[in-house]
Amino acid sequence: MSNSALHMQKMEASLDLVARSVAGFPLQDATLAGWLNLAAKGLTNLSDAALSPYDMHQSDFRALMYLFGNTDNPVFPDELSAYLAQTPANVTRITDLLVKRGLVARANCAEDRRRVELRITQAGLQFVLELLPRFFPPLRAAFSCFSAADKCELQRLLRLLVKSMDTVVDS
Repeated sequence: MSNSALHMQKMEASLDLVARSVAGFPLQDATLAGWLNLAAKGLTNLSDAALSPYDMHQSDFRALMYLFGNTDNPVFPDELSAYLAQTPANVTRITDLLVKRGLVARANCAEDRRRVELRITQAGLQFVLELLPRFFPPLRAAFSCFSAADKCELQRLLRLLVKSMDTVVDS
């Protein structure tokens, strides 16, 4: 039995025990949340495997990808903090790392010199274009259990869940 299968089995058994002990326990919802957390951990592990040779973490690469997607516009640290769901201090750490590696440039904003703007550099663009294809095979393999229709349905359902989370948790 794989580690994930064993983890799922133990998680379900534990949640079953809780459901028997706690009246009104939302067993199915808790199980779904557990499965989603396990899937997210697996996807993080795939990212970490691709990024570890570059001594980079997922949050570092996500920041770089956000800048890659905004090549024509400056990005401000508070915007990056919100996108990454990271504290300003951690965004500073991430930005410092990316600047030190020459992947990102930091400059004062022309309209308001008190603000700092971030832009991906040419080296950063090249790095993303070289690294990104390394993610394709494991990502395709991870989702190979789904048909194209399944993927569309999963995307629809996850979109609903994320919208529902906005009503439950302050973002």
